[in-house]
Amino acid sequence: MASSATNLPIDPAEKRHLFERLSNVREVVFGMQDGVLTTAGVLCGLSGAVSDHKQVILAALASTAAGALSMGVGAYLGTNAEAEIMNAELKRARHEAEAHPYMIQESLLDQLAKEGLTRDAAYRIVKLMSTAPEVLINTAEEKVYGLGGGVFGNAITDGVVMGIAFAGGATVPLLPYFFIENGRTGLIAALVATALVLFIVGYFEGWLAHRAQRWRSGVRFMSIAMTAAAAGYLIGLAISPLGATAG
Repeated sequence: MASSATNLPIDPAEKRHLFERLSNVREVVFGMQDGVLTTAGVLCGLSGAVSDHKQVILAALASTAAGALSMGVGAYLGTNAEAEIMNAELKRARHEAEAHPYMIQESLLDQLAKEGLTRDAAYRIVKLMSTAPEVLINTAEEKVYGLGGGVFGNAITDGVVMGIAFAGGATVPLLPYFFIENGRTGLIAALVATALVLFIVGYFEGWLAHRAQRWRSGVRFMSIAMTAAAAGYLIGLAISPLGATAG
């Protein structure tokens, strides 16, 4: 009895709360990944173009602050716009359902039949739902319009999470520069830290997705980091003569 109790499925309400909490994983993963890659790219570019260690740190800090604000505001505006558009569509769909109930019933009947129910079974279900208009409309929003059942994020939460995740990721490649004055050694340490953190983030994403080979996600993230860092360093080397000319 005790073992069977531990295998009980998660309550649907608890499952919904879990999905709502996991909706911020996108902001965490994307923000941290972008923060790490952006700062690593900046450091690589500056290390190839600027010899002053303090200037590299200051420029990277400025990039981190600007990036965190930009990403946070972008996430806020994006989530807010999505919620406004979806709510407007839901409102319009509800108005159409109330104004033309028979059209909604027929559309829902066709959709249920497409999903595998027999025509007679779908007709009985729609007829039963029609006795409770709110249930009929809510079901039509999901089945007919494809608008129901979505979990809209909180714009403020998404913005804060995205900004903090970006800043947290950005500090990873920057930290070695506070302890290592040698530019080349600091850059190597920054790249190692970047690769390690992105591998962990990728592995974590694979764990959340219940993938059998989670290490592949980590390798993918790490490969992207190395490619971006190498590109940034090459760009820095390419523009370094311009700085010398300006000086």
